[in-house]
Amino acid sequence: MVTEEEISVIMYRKGVSALIINKKRELLLVNLVSFNEEFFAVPGGGIEEGETLEEAVYREIQEELGINKNSLEFVGKTIFPLKFKFKVIKMTRNGVNYEGSERYFFGFLFTGDDSEIKFIDGEVRTYKWVPQAQLKDYLLFDNQLQETLEKIAEIFPDL
Repeated sequence: MVTEEEISVIMYRKGVSALIINKKRELLLVNLVSFNEEFFAVPGGGIEEGETLEEAVYREIQEELGINKNSLEFVGKTIFPLKFKFKVIKMTRNGVNYEGSERYFFGFLFTGDDSEIKFIDGEVRTYKWVPQAQLKDYLLFDNQLQETLEKIAEIFPDL
């Protein structure tokens, strides 16, 4: 018999999100090619088999933005993941159907230079550094603004 805990593992794909701030205390957002031009998100993605959460977040930052680990100062991570169910699409990976995602948030200070940011064609259209007060203009998905602000407050209480 399948336990409730096993069902949770089956239904929610683990992933990571990177809250990256610069020296001006602005948050880095990405506009993915799969999004409309007005929609932005926090960089991140799914965990690959055998990968730790930490390995996944650094890989995703490198893949999406070309930012090297040496240009990031780790600030902290959230204690609990953010869980959400997909509205329509069910994701299938390695024969497992996922009905939602479970995201762990990591916080970093970007110590490098914007010239280091080189995103992958076909995945990321562009990026923006956004002050916290303007996040409402870019984070447009359901509950995205509120949930992101909660995670920012948890990792960067002084922001």
